[in-house]
This record gives sequence, structure tokens and C-alpha cells, in this order.
Amino acid sequence: MSYQLQLQFFGAAQTVTGSKTLLTYDGKKYLIDCGLFQGPKEIRQKNWEDSPELKNLSAIVLTHAHIDHSGYLPRMSSLGYTGPVYSTVGTYDLCKIMLIDAAYLQEEDARFANQKKYSSNSPALPLYTAKDAEKILQQFHSVPFYEWKQLAPNLSFRFLRAGHILGSAVLQISFMSPAGMKILTFTGDLGNSRSFILRDPDPVIESDFLVCESTYGDRVQPREDIFQQVSQIVSKVIGRGGTLIVPAFSVGRTQELLYIMSRLIRDGKIPSVPIYLDSPMAQTATDIYRKHAEELKSDIQDGYLQAHLTGVVFREIRDSDQSMLLCMSTEPKIVISAAGMLTGGRVLHHLKAKLPDEKSGVLFVGYQGVGTKGLLLKSGWKDIRIHQQKVSVEAEIFSIEQLSAHADADDLLKWVGAMKKRPGLTFINHGEKNASETLGYLFRTELEMKCIIAEENKVYTLE
Repeated sequence: MSYQLQLQFFGAAQTVTGSKTLLTYDGKKYLIDCGLFQGPKEIRQKNWEDSPELKNLSAIVLTHAHIDHSGYLPRMSSLGYTGPVYSTVGTYDLCKIMLIDAAYLQEEDARFANQKKYSSNSPALPLYTAKDAEKILQQFHSVPFYEWKQLAPNLSFRFLRAGHILGSAVLQISFMSPAGMKILTFTGDLGNSRSFILRDPDPVIESDFLVCESTYGDRVQPREDIFQQVSQIVSKVIGRGGTLIVPAFSVGRTQELLYIMSRLIRDGKIPSVPIYLDSPMAQTATDIYRKHAEELKSDIQDGYLQAHLTGVVFREIRDSDQSMLLCMSTEPKIVISAAGMLTGGRVLHHLKAKLPDEKSGVLFVGYQGVGTKGLLLKSGWKDIRIHQQKVSVEAEIFSIEQLSAHADADDLLKWVGAMKKRPGLTFINHGEKNASETLGYLFRTELEMKCIIAEENKVYTLE
């Protein structure tokens, strides 16, 4: 057999979406993560590029359920992939709702484009359908944390906790090399140990090779009191009779926000106003969080989380008619809605209604990718296009960085630096170019590590 292991990055190379890493070993191919490209049109167009190298895969292994790591799976199904998809139980439970929702959005966007006739294709087609999503979900195999699972002779993997979202994992791959057994570690998206809900990331004792994310590799997130900041923003917007719109990822960020809002209400720190959760997927994801007590911090188990993440705290908006009525409402309120980077979803309708209102506000609580409407708003643009219509920005724009579910540069240095045996070679991926290059510099100078900034499509041989 050939002991040569090769890596090839088909996404998340000097960008933060579309995570796909092809691993080739002993003539067989395995895909680590299967993510969708998100952001501006020129990036999203890459989802339509079918790579011959991704055919004839033996298996797909997921680090977590976020769409930029799992959202291409239904497309793989439509292209004929019939093999296994390995994940943790939590990731599978979340993918059951996230992939169906992603397919629905693909179909809905195509219908809307055909209705408004703004697509360059006639008719506009979805990248994949709900049937494709349902089919790939039948190919999932759940693997418990810490249990080694054999992919082939001399090739196995296991999941460690990543603390990023429910079910998220650091992936370790054990393989035979000419020099003996070696370990390759993928951080996936690594948490920062500041979640109010999830357990902290597991430490890694040793690794010969590392693929490390760098989303926040060029900065250190603020460590100020998040409760005080949210309280001040809510009080300011509600105090002048406005609506506070919070674009949030349905999985992870929304649950942290609901916990914070609940605590603030309980302690009398924010006005008693309606809080609307306008995201059916976020509502279902919250139920899944309550189901997996084994992944939650010990001090919020035994019903404590249940008390903070129930409809008693917030009002659920289920159907689209209710959502449109909510958009037209002028009552002071808080609306939490998806998508977090304004790449689609109901939040765009809320923004179209409230951005021209100087009493209202928009609170960003997560990363905004290059070319997204979220980054435009954070950067101070006074006009943006939503559904091909120009919308003036009079609402106040707020941003809080502490709620990121990603490790920052300091967190990554500490996590990697704590290894008793550090990797001999590290590939840096999942970050904009400056973030990846900055993290590489820090690893080289602070930890004396050899680093490579991953390039898309380039083949790397682990030696």
C-alpha cells in the first residue's frame, strides 16, 4: 500500500466559507467537511462548479453542522454521492433541520428570482432541492466523541469537543506513514471557552500535522461585560421607541443571545418589551440544545437552561405571514432573525422595513464576511440593496464582538501552545487572507512552528 497522505483544499482557503478538504490515502479519497460558499455573488457562484476530484469519495466526515461546513452535502447527493457521512450525534440532529432549511432557501430564492425576473438564468434553478437534502440525511452515521472509527486499514478518526456549537468537533485522523503512525488534527471551527452554554474545547495532547482555522486570526476579541453592553444597546433603542433587529445564526449565536436576554430580563436590566424569535429553524435548534444536556456546561443543566430558552422569554414567529406582519409593526421590540451575515432569510425583510427608521437599530453579534451586506452596514454604508431595491440606512448600527463562537488569535495560540507535542507542519485555513497570514506569523514567531497558508486546489503531501 501507499503510505502517502495528501490534502487538497477546495474551499475555506484564504476565505471563511465553503470548507472542503480532500484527503487522499492509499488510493482512496475522503472529504473533510462539505460546506457551501456564502457571501457575494462571485463567491456563491463557486457552488455551481463541480470538481472532478470530489467524485468517487469513500466517505465524508463533518466537523460540525454550520452551513459553510455542511451545506454542500445535498449538492453532493444530487451529483450521485451515495457513501457514508460521519458526524457526532449533535451534528446529525442539527443537520436534519439545517440542510432541509438550506434546500428550502435555495428553492425559495429561485422562485423569487423567477417572479421578479432578476436572475441572469431563465428560469433560475435551485442549487439543490429538499429531496436531495432528505436523501443525504439517510447516509449519516453518528460517531460518539472520543471513539476511534476506522475508515480503512491504517486509517482511523475520532471526534473531540470543539466548543463552537452543539456537536462541533475537533477531528483527529490517525494514519500509517513511512515513519510510523502519525496524527493529523483538524480544528474545524474552534470555540473560545467563553460560551455561556457549551462545554469548553477539549485540549489536544499531541499532533504531527494540524489544519487550523483562522477566522479571527488577526485580532483579539474584546473581553468586556457582554451583559452590560447588550443592556445599554437595548435600553437605548427601546427607550426612543424603536425596533432592535439582531441578525443571528440560527444555531449557536441565537441560543447564547436568548440566554443573555433572559438573564437581563430576570435581573431587571432591560425594559420589559416583546422579544420575537423570527426563525423557525432557530426555534427547532433551541429545542435540540435542550435535548443534549451532555454537551452543556454543568451549571446550566438540570432544567436551568430550559428556564432560559423557552417561549416564556420570547415569542415564536412560525409562518411567513406572521413575519411580514411583524415587519410592519411599529411597537418597540427586539427581533432576532436569520441569516447572521444577511445572506438571505427573513431578516432581510425586517431590515428593509426598519433601516430607514432613525429610531431603530441593528445589532451585529458575529463575523461578517467580505462582500456581505452585514459588512457593508458595519462599515457605515448609507445605502444598501435588498431584493434589488435601494434602502437608505438611518437606523443606528451596533456591533458586539464578544459573542463570536470562534477562538481569536490569543485563544488559538494558547490552545496550540498547550500541546505537549506540537505539529511539525500546520496548514492555516478558514480565514480571510490577512487573518490567515497574521496567525501564521504568530505561530512562527511565538511557537516556532512551520506554517503554510492553504491555497485553493493545491495538493499538499504530508511528509
